[in-house]
Amino acid sequence: MAATIARPFWHFETAVIFCRDLAGPIEILKAEVELEMGLGSEEELMRAAESLGRLGSGRREFFRWRTRDGCVCFVARAGSTLVGYAWMRYRPGIDDGDLIALREGEVYHFDGYMSDQWRGRRVHPALSSRLLRYDQEHGYTKAYTKVSVFNRKSQKTVRRIGFRPSGLVLRVRGSSRGSWPIVTLWGSSHPVTRLRREARPA
Repeated sequence: MAATIARPFWHFETAVIFCRDLAGPIEILKAEVELEMGLGSEEELMRAAESLGRLGSGRREFFRWRTRDGCVCFVARAGSTLVGYAWMRYRPGIDDGDLIALREGEVYHFDGYMSDQWRGRRVHPALSSRLLRYDQEHGYTKAYTKVSVFNRKSQKTVRRIGFRPSGLVLRVRGSSRGSWPIVTLWGSSHPVTRLRREARPA
C-alpha cells in the first residue's frame, strides 16, 4: 500500500504553490458545454479509476484509500459518461510522496484530470469553481494547490478562479522513502512538506 500511495517516480519537479482565500463570494464559472458536476459516487470513482487519467493496476484501491483518508472527489458528467474529475484533501495526509500538512480550516486541491476531447472548453475552471464553493459551504477558509512551473495551462486556470502564488519549491516527485527535503526557492512551501520516514504509512 505504501508503494501505491507514494508512487516512486524518481524525478525532480519545480512547482508553484498557490493559495486561495475562501472569504467573500465565489463565482461559479460556466463551461462552454452542458455538463453535470458534483460529488462522485463510489461507483463513479471506480469507473474513473479504470478509464480516466494515469491508468494502472491498483487504482481502484488507491481511490478507495483516498476516500478513507480525508479526500473527496468531484466529477464532471456528460450524461452517463465521465469526462473529468478533481480531488480535495481535508485533513493531513500523503500525496505524491509528500506530506500535506493542513491546518484547521485548510483544504488542498490536487489530481485534476480532464479527458482530451473535453479540454479547451473551460470545463476544468467550471469544475474547480464548484470545488471552492463546496469548501466554503463546509466551513473551510483557505484552499491550496500545487502546479508544475511547466504547466502553463493549469497555472492560468488556477489564477482564473482566484488562486495566487504563495511559494516556489523544488522537490523529488513520488519519493517513497520519505527522506528527501523540499527546497523552498521563494515564499512558503506550506502545506507541502517533507514526508519523513516515521510518517510513512505502514
